Amino acid sequence: MKKRYIIAVFFIGLLLIAGLSVEYTSRPQFCRSCHYMEPYVESWEKSTHSDVTCTDCHFPPGLKSKLKKKFTAISMTVNYFTGVYKKSKPWAEITDSSCLRSGCHVERLLEGRVLFKEGIIFYHEPHLINLRREKKLRCTSCHSQIVQGEHITVTESTCFLCHFKHQPEDMPIDDCTWCHEAPISSETMEVKYDHGFVLDQNIECQKCHGPMQVGDGAVPIERCSSCHAEVEKIEKYDDTVFIHKEHVTDHKVECQNCHLVIQHKSISRTAEIMPECVSCHDKPHQVQLDLFSGIGGKNIPPHPNPMFDKGLNCQACHIFHQSENGFPEMGETLVAKAESCEKCHGEGYVRIVEQWKTLMTVKIDLLGNVFEVVEKEIASEGISDEVRRYALTFLEDASFNFQLVKQGNIVHNVAYSDELLFSAHDYLGKALKAINSTTSIPDISVYSKLVPSECKNCHYGQEEIDVQVFGVSFSHNIHIVKNRLLCSKCHSNMRKHGELVISRKECLSCHHTQEELHCVKCHELQAQIFDGSVGFATEILPDVMYEEGVECFSCHEGIEEPIEKAKKEKCSECHDPEYEELFMEWQSETTVSIEKISNQLDYFETIKISQKNKLKIDKIMRGLHRIEKDGSKGVHNIVLTEKTLTEYQNILYEIQIEVGQ
Repeated sequence: MKKRYIIAVFFIGLLLIAGLSVEYTSRPQFCRSCHYMEPYVESWEKSTHSDVTCTDCHFPPGLKSKLKKKFTAISMTVNYFTGVYKKSKPWAEITDSSCLRSGCHVERLLEGRVLFKEGIIFYHEPHLINLRREKKLRCTSCHSQIVQGEHITVTESTCFLCHFKHQPEDMPIDDCTWCHEAPISSETMEVKYDHGFVLDQNIECQKCHGPMQVGDGAVPIERCSSCHAEVEKIEKYDDTVFIHKEHVTDHKVECQNCHLVIQHKSISRTAEIMPECVSCHDKPHQVQLDLFSGIGGKNIPPHPNPMFDKGLNCQACHIFHQSENGFPEMGETLVAKAESCEKCHGEGYVRIVEQWKTLMTVKIDLLGNVFEVVEKEIASEGISDEVRRYALTFLEDASFNFQLVKQGNIVHNVAYSDELLFSAHDYLGKALKAINSTTSIPDISVYSKLVPSECKNCHYGQEEIDVQVFGVSFSHNIHIVKNRLLCSKCHSNMRKHGELVISRKECLSCHHTQEELHCVKCHELQAQIFDGSVGFATEILPDVMYEEGVECFSCHEGIEEPIEKAKKEKCSECHDPEYEELFMEWQSETTVSIEKISNQLDYFETIKISQKNKLKIDKIMRGLHRIEKDGSKGVHNIVLTEKTLTEYQNILYEIQIEVGQ
């Protein structure tokens, strides 16, 4: 009896010890007793699973499975203390049933789409239920611990391997909008570029943004031998179906253990923006890239094109230029045209681009003439070598910025090009000042320089355009340049890009409501022509009505509207009826003279003339531009207008005789 009692106590004690051992070995404190487990336990303590015991994940649900794993764990402990793991470490596998057990993540499959991170949407169900690229994935295919210190987190490099490696173009998984929603402006959110037009036109993201993959995710065969020594296993290298079933579906092997990394990022933000050309040519388009990225100018702050800032690369514009049969011409460069812009920006952008070219061509031609003058001045006699070298430093900086614009093509960054040209003009002035030259150079500021604004990046030169608003001629120049109003005062991008949001009543809150109206504030050019002080004339010749104290309202006061454009009938209210015919004669004669001078100017562009005569022609062009912009066709001051136009014709006639034409 006593012997039976002793045996029973022994077995009960043994069971208690075994039970306590099972309980203790299930705790994380026991797991960290192996030194190479320390970093994993530390990362677990900082993770979102820190309140979950190790065995809840590493052992599948169910008593049978738990007992099996406990015996495995005991054998692992023995192997550790006997030194077996000095040659190889244990391989932990977590089944999907552990993650999807009741009370854990079973609801993940029912949640639908979830926000993985800002701008990235994810669906669990198709990844776990359906085959992905003919492969059955597991929870730990994406949630792993490749990065030391991050316990069971999503490894994005694994996602990129599946989404980008040898991905056929017609596969729906390649659609960017599966993960990224297209940026569209709404009442609660305003974006830099509304992609609504892109969606309507069904334009592929790659058309503008280009390749979004760096690396190919290849598997070097040498990596197999890091785990396998058996020849027959390494010979399975080409059997990708078997390899993925064995490593991904049946066992948890990290993708990066075999595959090289694939990065998901814009190629245009890396040195790979020109990969094809540089393989043979030494950076053939570097100057265009510098202008596009807004860098490289001498003493000019960086000003990247907004499209470069958003990761668009060269093909965004150049991909659309194709031959008539729909295919690129063999052996020819894909040259982008203004029509390329309308593929993304909609109808009307051609006019904006052509406006850039018109305004910038005038500036470039004018500065080109000034360069020749400055170079001759610096090379003239009577200047010491030291002073000449000092002046040449300014000339070199001016030339560098000027050539960056000329060679880089202004359409790549018109706003930055404008800043570079103004800088070149400033350097040329400093070069002349350095040699104490009295030669004056033309002011290019009359050819537009917008108030600093993001709108300038695209709407360069808008201040030179007059439009009809509420039935009245509207001058952008007066509002943007003279009164320094921001574009957002009248326009908004909230619902539609550039939408006019100001009302006629709001306009009148500034215009024509004061007790004393000052027309000069907005109509400075017209006022200067009326009083004869305008800069393009050689002498001050005020209009006769100005000398008699006649105010603007005398002719421009309306009946239905407080201000209206003066008409010939207005003359007969104070003068004889014949003045209506005189009004028409003035306008007709002025129009004919302007047309004759314009034809002469067009002619001189086709022949070679001296630098001195080029500057004379530039001055005439600027004066003629202001006479046309006045809008009265000579009526504001017919004597001054006729005299000025006659002088212009005489100068052009003298130039014509000089060149022997």
